[in-house]
Amino acid sequence: MRWYHSLSLRLLLLFWVLFFAVASSGYLLALWFSKPSVPVPVPAEVQASLAPVLSNVEVFRSLQPGRLLAGDYRVAASLSPAGQERLQLDRTLSANHQHVLMQQLEAQHPEQVLLGNRMLLGPFVHEGYRILLTRPATPAETESQVISERQTQRIQTLALLFGSFFIAILLGVWLVMPLRRLTNATREIAKGSEQPELKRLPKRSDELGQLARALKSTARDLAVSRDAQRRLLSDVSHELRSPLARMQVALMLSQDDEDDPTPEREEHLAQLGRDLERLSAIIERILSLSRLENGLITLQAEEIKVHGLVEQLVKDLRYVNAEFGERLKVHDSDAWPVTHTDPELLRLVVENLVRNALQYTDDVVELSCQQVGSDYTIVIRDHGAGVPEEQLAQLFTPFYRADPSRNHKAGVGLGMALSLRTAAVLGGSITAVNHPEGGLEVTVQLPLRDE
Repeated sequence: MRWYHSLSLRLLLLFWVLFFAVASSGYLLALWFSKPSVPVPVPAEVQASLAPVLSNVEVFRSLQPGRLLAGDYRVAASLSPAGQERLQLDRTLSANHQHVLMQQLEAQHPEQVLLGNRMLLGPFVHEGYRILLTRPATPAETESQVISERQTQRIQTLALLFGSFFIAILLGVWLVMPLRRLTNATREIAKGSEQPELKRLPKRSDELGQLARALKSTARDLAVSRDAQRRLLSDVSHELRSPLARMQVALMLSQDDEDDPTPEREEHLAQLGRDLERLSAIIERILSLSRLENGLITLQAEEIKVHGLVEQLVKDLRYVNAEFGERLKVHDSDAWPVTHTDPELLRLVVENLVRNALQYTDDVVELSCQQVGSDYTIVIRDHGAGVPEEQLAQLFTPFYRADPSRNHKAGVGLGMALSLRTAAVLGGSITAVNHPEGGLEVTVQLPLRDE
């Protein structure tokens, strides 16, 4: 993320710009509304009182800045005539008021202007020589300056207040309103909304935009999760209701024929046993899937010969159904590794995939293995009709069954999903593709681990 997309830096820059604008506007308004001291003509009585001292040309030429004249009058600046021009200024005044001194020296007539706590008078001219005088300001003269300064302070205070109010409004529109919108969106999500009202917030490039996009994605994920839970409950209730209903009917019929041990009664009891077994398998698979998804299963790793585990699985399937054993073909190869893993979880992965292949085809199911680097892959391939390409991505969805209406032996749709979750717990993955020569090929990729 670029620096100008950071909300913190943008807020810092915004605060700096706004405070600079407020301070500048206060200063400019103070200058605009303040009343600077305006030069006025020197009273005639003042000029008459100074005339005896300033009438002597020799005395006039000798006056230097800082010299005290009659009364409290002191020389502030002197300027010699053209040709021998020489400027001298009182250092105590020139530090802050040099521009005023220079401007006053060029005046055409004697004027007086207030400079701080002193009154500047002049220029007084005699044979081309010019001087400026100062005297202490009277209380009446300084009072007007204090009033002007107070007015300037009031203007600056008002400018600061209005500027702060403007900053508050701007931050409210730019920052507080998006936060309020995010809060309202969160409440909408809590009520079950999939599309909370965020307006243009997700298009922002700062942290608020990232939060809005994350909130929008969370709303979609929660909606998908809720839908999945509803489907899960619906499918589970449907799958459990059917065998239970058949069990009740079979049990009622067996009770009616209790004194007549006919083949029909034996058939009813056999059906009851099969449905009980199927119901137990459904419940066990649902619980296993839930434990895997919530991380409640821990690995009990031990040294396993993968080929021996697969051979034992084939024997167990053959014991349950002789037809299964005849259709299973395990390629005997040195590629079957010895690894450290959880044998029960590994068998769960392979058994569910093998049972799924046996249920959806009446042809041979092949099992093979190969090692690639630090991984090994177990391939389960059947020779059936395969799966439509658009349905491949759904094979590992819980309770999904590829066209069960054409295959009465199809399970409840948990085997593939259970295998995928279990492989993830073991650190591996599962992929399913249609084989070029026909049938579905499922590949389980797992890591080779030493003790």
